[in-house]
Amino acid sequence: MLYEFESTLFQVEHLEKFPSLEEQPFLYKYRARTLLQQLLQKTQDPLQQAIIHYQLGVNFLDCEENGESRKNMAKSLQLFSQIEDIENYLTYIQSIYNHLGFLAVNLDDNETGLAILAKAERLGEYLIAKGDFEKRPLKVQGGFERAQEFYTITLFYIAQAYTKLGIKDKAAYYCGQTMLRQFKSKTYELRDFVINCISLSEYYSGIWNFAQAFYLLLVGEAVIPEGKRKKLRATLQMAQGKVIGDMMSYCVDCIKSNQQNDPSLSKLFNKYSITFDGVNVKQLVFQPSKTFDEIKSLFRQSNTLYKKAMTIFVLDGFVTEHIQMLSEISIMYKVIMSLEPDPNNVIAYLEKRLDVLLPVFNAINPKAYQNTYEKLLVEIAEINNELYEFLVKFNEIDDFQGGKNKKLTEKMNKACLNTIQYYEKIVEQLKLLEEKQRDQAYYSSITTAYFNIAKAQSKFFSKDNKIKVQYLVNSLNQYKQLVQFINQQNQQNEFQAVLQMCKEMIQILPSKIDRINYM
Repeated sequence: MLYEFESTLFQVEHLEKFPSLEEQPFLYKYRARTLLQQLLQKTQDPLQQAIIHYQLGVNFLDCEENGESRKNMAKSLQLFSQIEDIENYLTYIQSIYNHLGFLAVNLDDNETGLAILAKAERLGEYLIAKGDFEKRPLKVQGGFERAQEFYTITLFYIAQAYTKLGIKDKAAYYCGQTMLRQFKSKTYELRDFVINCISLSEYYSGIWNFAQAFYLLLVGEAVIPEGKRKKLRATLQMAQGKVIGDMMSYCVDCIKSNQQNDPSLSKLFNKYSITFDGVNVKQLVFQPSKTFDEIKSLFRQSNTLYKKAMTIFVLDGFVTEHIQMLSEISIMYKVIMSLEPDPNNVIAYLEKRLDVLLPVFNAINPKAYQNTYEKLLVEIAEINNELYEFLVKFNEIDDFQGGKNKKLTEKMNKACLNTIQYYEKIVEQLKLLEEKQRDQAYYSSITTAYFNIAKAQSKFFSKDNKIKVQYLVNSLNQYKQLVQFINQQNQQNEFQAVLQMCKEMIQILPSKIDRINYM
């Protein structure tokens, strides 16, 4: 029976390695399963039964039959518990715990999954420590290398479970430990490893460990062969630009709150939780930026990284990535603008944001890239709105005077008209939504659009009183329509402040119109 048992397992292993057929993806796995089930009927040996149930558990999981996989793994565990010489088969127990933990997590039973995986973790630590201590291969199935491999899988599954639970610090820790082990054993897939570097970098950037975040991206870049995988390298450059941009934003917040000299910032920025041996990347040291010039230097660094990535992720072929980077650059202009003391430079920054976004907005197909188009539309509308409001204040424009500077007044009028145009486009997009899609976000967006249209119409300046009056009348009607809309949709409680401002404008505008008419 022993010969038949071993020869059947050899046949099963051979079948499992056959490449899948597109029309019958599990054909060879089904054949392997049949052999295992036939063998199970023949043997009465508990050890052989335990191993067969384990193999069946793996087979069912590979065929996406999770319930049957769970049953066979549980049965295998039960049978192994009856084996006296269990030490030689602990890697089987280790793998069974991994499978049962994974299956529980897959069912969103994360607590149960973590409890099972904790057993796998402790067992893996025991086996590895035992192998290290004895300085010789373990006398277990698969030996020391198999124990190491299964332990890495355990850490990976634990990271997944904590990710699903939203416990980010533990997810990051276990993800990092998995990557370290994969790197050391050279068992990683290049693309997966790089993507994990990016994901882990995002976490550390989010807790302001910027040096750690950037270091991980450099590690990802270092493992890519020279001159190869250009898109993967560009993805890393894109992520590097984001880390520097995030650091810039954080430093700006610190300057605005007068915390730029806090000595704890340097420690926070340069806290390391994971470093890789055997890769030619040194630990970085990032100093917090304390001045406007230093902030602008970070902007240039981030912008350069984005521009490098955009040479690969061109608009024609990589619409999503290209526009995502342009949006990040636009956001950086917005952040840096908040420290700008010169009003003329503020205007230049706002215009630069439009220069960055408008060409791609006009180039993309709204139907093919609906979400991207809508996000750009909102951002462009908001920038124009901010631009004309700033120009009204800076140029001291009122209903009767065109402001101190004629060119700035012309810019203001252009921004006013653009604000009206783009917010009207937003309204058109929102009106396409079906009734069941009109949630609170819909009402908030359409109310904001209507209100900003009305406000922009009231600010348009013209020396021709008839034109000025027409815009004021349009504004008055828009405010009235907005009040009517809010009341008809029973949204009074949600938009009390908007209603109050509309009612005030409805009282003020008629007298303005009269004054201009009598001039």
